[in-house]
Amino acid sequence: MKKILFIPFLLLSISVFPQSMAFISGGGGLCSNAGTIDVQIDLNGSSPWNIVYAIDGISQAAISTSINPHIIATKKAGVYTVVSVSDAAGVGTTSGSAIVTNLQAPKASFSIIPDTISVNYPIAQFRDKTISATLWYWNFGDNSPIDNSQNPTHFYPIDTNGIGIPAIYQVTLIATNADGCSDTTFRQVWITDEYHIYIPSSFTPDLDGVNDNFCLQYHAIREHTFDFKIYNLRGDVVFHSKNIKGMVCDNLNNNGWDGRHNKSGKELPIGNYVYEVYFQDFEGWKHHDFGFLHLIR
Repeated sequence: MKKILFIPFLLLSISVFPQSMAFISGGGGLCSNAGTIDVQIDLNGSSPWNIVYAIDGISQAAISTSINPHIIATKKAGVYTVVSVSDAAGVGTTSGSAIVTNLQAPKASFSIIPDTISVNYPIAQFRDKTISATLWYWNFGDNSPIDNSQNPTHFYPIDTNGIGIPAIYQVTLIATNADGCSDTTFRQVWITDEYHIYIPSSFTPDLDGVNDNFCLQYHAIREHTFDFKIYNLRGDVVFHSKNIKGMVCDNLNNNGWDGRHNKSGKELPIGNYVYEVYFQDFEGWKHHDFGFLHLIR
């Protein structure tokens, strides 16, 4: 009978760890007024990794990280490469590069002409003072469309009477240069109220439907302070009114003075008359003026 010989053997289990690898990328142009730009190192293998990277061939301090990818937030210009990477399996391979360049950003600046705008003429001219800007983005602060011209002129809102609306608007300029770098600046535009009163020097009460009544126009006057008188050359009062609204021209020729004596109602003769007007403007300043008026029939 044959004997079978059993020879024992030892089964060994060998674990093979993948080789670590580091690939560097990212970077780009960094504007001088920006924060940082990211250089990214993508890793393969087992964490943690030990990394040494270089800028323009100069090795930087070693990094130990378990985060993949590893981000380098930097402001420094140069060519970024990975010098070495290692993990529990040993030294790995490296590849890739990232280039960071520093770009000069513009310094946005502009002026406003005039710097304070009247409600009677609510128009502003903007003058760009940014050096090396090639693109402009103007926001005038009044919900109007964006303007991309270099030196725009802007009309601010008016009311139904064609008078500007007192307000403060914040104007924003974003200026961009050929490198794509931008800067933003702000200034305020003040639309200030301003009184005015228009008193004509002549009128023709001849009932031809044109200029038959003596009437005026005004803005930003304290209406209750209004006092208006017309004298003949002897100094007699021939017309007197404290109702400024009743002196404003209308399409029906109902307002103003029709050239009749305010007491007798008789038509006054052709000739020269003198008016006296007193009022306070919207700020309370007092105004007392005289002028000549020619009555023509």
